[in-house]
Amino acid sequence: MARVSRKQNKYIPKVQNTAMKIALYVRLSNEDNGGRGKDSIQNQIELLMEFAEQVGQSEISETYIDNGHTGTDFERPEWERMLEDIKNHKVNCVIVKDLSRFARNYLEAGDYLEKIFPFLGVRFIAVNDQYDSKNELFPEKELITEFKNLANDYYSRDISKKIMSSFKAKKAQGQFIGSKAPYGYILKDNQFVPDEPAASIVKRIFSMKMQGISAYEIAGTLNRENIPSPSRYAGEHGAKKYKDSSNVAWQPQAITRILYNQVYVGDLVQGKYNHSIYSQERKGKRQEEMWEITENIHEPIIFDERRQKALQLTVVAMEYLTLTVHDIFLQIQQMKRKNSKIWKDRQGRSAYENILEGILVCGICKHSLRRLKDIRKGKARYFFYCASSYNYVQSKCSSASIVDHKLFDAILEQIKLQINLAVELEDFLKKMEKSESYSKNSKRKQDELKETKNKLDRTIYLKSSIYEDFKHGILTKQEYLTAKEKYSLDIEMLEDSLNRQQKELEEFKQCMSTENKWLKAFLAFKGADELTRNMAQALLERVEVYEERRIHIIYRFRSEYEYLMQRLRGTKEGADYGRRVFG
Repeated sequence: MARVSRKQNKYIPKVQNTAMKIALYVRLSNEDNGGRGKDSIQNQIELLMEFAEQVGQSEISETYIDNGHTGTDFERPEWERMLEDIKNHKVNCVIVKDLSRFARNYLEAGDYLEKIFPFLGVRFIAVNDQYDSKNELFPEKELITEFKNLANDYYSRDISKKIMSSFKAKKAQGQFIGSKAPYGYILKDNQFVPDEPAASIVKRIFSMKMQGISAYEIAGTLNRENIPSPSRYAGEHGAKKYKDSSNVAWQPQAITRILYNQVYVGDLVQGKYNHSIYSQERKGKRQEEMWEITENIHEPIIFDERRQKALQLTVVAMEYLTLTVHDIFLQIQQMKRKNSKIWKDRQGRSAYENILEGILVCGICKHSLRRLKDIRKGKARYFFYCASSYNYVQSKCSSASIVDHKLFDAILEQIKLQINLAVELEDFLKKMEKSESYSKNSKRKQDELKETKNKLDRTIYLKSSIYEDFKHGILTKQEYLTAKEKYSLDIEMLEDSLNRQQKELEEFKQCMSTENKWLKAFLAFKGADELTRNMAQALLERVEVYEERRIHIIYRFRSEYEYLMQRLRGTKEGADYGRRVFG
């Protein structure tokens, strides 16, 4: 006889005995986080615990709680932890209060219910929706399930539209809808208010720029005076995101971002990106003419009349005093366009692609090295350097640069050594494949694999036959359960052995032959006399540059190379070959 929960007034059946490892999944979204209603964390847990108690021969493996996470996607920490436990066979049944606690995205929820969970052998139960994927506890209702998922999906989209409408109204009123004010301001009642210590630095940056000082020189001056960079300043004032930014120095890019940000003339600039609250994704940057700009909303911090009057002013700076903040901003934009054109005309186009892009890194910080083009006496020269040595106050990275062609020559020389080794090994492997010891080794591994497979097949047969013995009274219940457990453990061990032996045989056939991936990769460039992009991508995983221009090359297919060399050392032919080649 079924009974009714007094708390939720929902149907909770008495179910058949089914061995299950149960996961109770509980979720509360950002919108209703902290509420005391029927969907509160505690109420969900109580309902699920009460339901789970009705399930015979089962145990609650774990309770997973995503408190404050949206249902529009599955990027939730506890959900991901639960999936790992499912893959590790710790869980084979998931119970939720209702489908909306599971997900509010119709398409992704359908994938889990119809594909992922059935593939993983997981039973799914939504208590209040009376849904059971095995159709044992509740009547089959696939169609209504899809409609409820669709309704949840629509609800999320509708909420997203309402929030966006609210944001649009706030923007029209000149309110900032973000969470962080730009450097130089603090956020107060959705308005930007000057943060005097930082605002004075912004004013100084604009003043220096109007005097013709470059962004690179401005950054250097501020670093020498130990003035905190924007990231470091935010970290020092309690911003958790920047708590580890104490070593971040001023960079020319940070100066440029300040100089070309219209917010400092008192205008509010929003809507730079297409953003969906429903999917929580940025969908690309919008064209500048589509930005939502509200002028003269907050106090500008470009102009600093007191500072200028205290300086011995140049003619340019004297003119600066007579300009409005918008005039100053306009002049700086014109400087930007002019300087950009001069730089591009001087630099011209790159003479060649960056061969080591994504491969060349600093050996200390592991960041990619940057490539610069330098024009001297009309001739172009390229070199690589680590930006961290300039961008971080306490960086241990070397500030020395390395000329491209010298680096390429050094790498090519090392690659040629590997190619020569590959040529030698190819000849040796061709002979070894025909040897008696190679054939015996290969046959031995195949025989071991076959023997393990036969043992596994026999153990599976024996496990399936003991039930008949129990059924006919040959075995007692306790003897049957003991034998069943023993055979299950034996099967698990044999399956592990079989997988390991199959892997070893495949590795042996692939690595101990001329089909070795490392061998084939390097032989493909036999006779090469120039480092190319194709060669770098095919052979190099990473090239690390250290002090004194010392380089460390990490090749691709290292495991195949190491397997080959290790096995060769263990054979008589390999030992003889090693003495002949290496001495």
